[in-house]
Amino acid sequence: MSEEETKPVPTEAAAPVAATADSETTAKPETSQEVAPAAADAQKDKDAADENAAANAEKEAPPKPANILKTTAQINREDHTKNVKSDPKLLPVTDDPVAIRSQVEYYFGDSNLPRDKFMWESTGGEENKPVSIKTLCSFQRMRRFQPYTAVVAALRESSRLVVGGEEGEETIKRKYPYKPSSDRKKAAEAASVYVKGFGDEVATTQFDIEAFFAQYGPINYIKLRRTPEKLFKGSVFVEFQDEELAKKFIELSPKWKDHDLKIMTKKAYCDEKNELIRDGKIQPSSSGKPFFEGREGASRGRGRGRGGRGNGRGGHESTDPNDWKKRRDEDRKNGFNDRRGGRGRGRGRGFRGRGRGGRGGRDGRDGRDDRQNGDDKKPAQERKEHDVNGVKPRINATEPPKAASETNGKRARDDDGAAGERPAKKVDVKAEAA
Repeated sequence: MSEEETKPVPTEAAAPVAATADSETTAKPETSQEVAPAAADAQKDKDAADENAAANAEKEAPPKPANILKTTAQINREDHTKNVKSDPKLLPVTDDPVAIRSQVEYYFGDSNLPRDKFMWESTGGEENKPVSIKTLCSFQRMRRFQPYTAVVAALRESSRLVVGGEEGEETIKRKYPYKPSSDRKKAAEAASVYVKGFGDEVATTQFDIEAFFAQYGPINYIKLRRTPEKLFKGSVFVEFQDEELAKKFIELSPKWKDHDLKIMTKKAYCDEKNELIRDGKIQPSSSGKPFFEGREGASRGRGRGRGGRGNGRGGHESTDPNDWKKRRDEDRKNGFNDRRGGRGRGRGRGFRGRGRGGRGGRDGRDGRDDRQNGDDKKPAQERKEHDVNGVKPRINATEPPKAASETNGKRARDDDGAAGERPAKKVDVKAEAA
């Protein structure tokens, strides 16, 4: 083919020539180099259009519901101990020294000790007092470690703990006393996650959850979240060894028995809950703050007086379950400057324990937090019986009538007639005689 034949015949755009039987059917490019760029551009435009259409369809489509296990168990309000289903008795008996050290080092560790009320009080916190090993062996999670001599031998090899005492009456304490640290507390929070979707608790739930998280790195602390009645909520707080492990776990977003899990940082969870409370979508918990380093927030007890929610001046008389929303709105208007409420006369729920003579608040009998830390049952301790606020009532004996010299000749008020009785009217005897 000559050079002239390879070039298309130029035509006027305004009057295209129609094809006839005697002519070529259409003018078409004669080389593949001219076809390829145009086809490639067309394909790119088509792919981009398809991606945009798919993205728009994905945005418009309703979100796929998460396949998360929910709790369905009912609370046993008569016996709260029956709400706890995990049973350490199912664990096999062993003398494994690694398992023994791991369990006891956890009890004395920085993550558990400040949260465990029994261990904190037994060690004196920063005092680092020794604890009897036999006492530790009475814990449910420790009873499977047999014999006692194997426990002592394993603990003598610990790099974090020190064994002392006479043979058969050994004690144990931390090698270095616990020291409160705000930096460590912040690091622990950064390494903690909230995970929900474990369903109802069964006898092996505690141990199954521990094994599940152990796959993703060293764990400092696992807390099964429970209601005030001890019923498992189906969610946990988990503290990893460091923040990096926590981030990796969140990115992996693993499943629990082929079900989705709701996973977020502990801080994000707390922020979300606080936002819902501020918006009035959920009611704040009535339970106090958990035990930490010797301090605990008591639950709001029932009390009288200032801050009470009973019947009286300034008290909240409404029994409407949404009444707390109104109080929140009032507090917002007042700038949260005065939270004490009025001088309630009736029996109400004390707000900050400022009620006079009532049971409630931080010092009231109903404000004690009887929750155990962890799932171990600690040895029973004797409790002293106290009256309200730990003070025995004082009985004031009636004083004998005072002499006239002591009262300046005036009669004591208590010697008057009955309350509300009007004094006798004076009668003019001379007038009557006349």
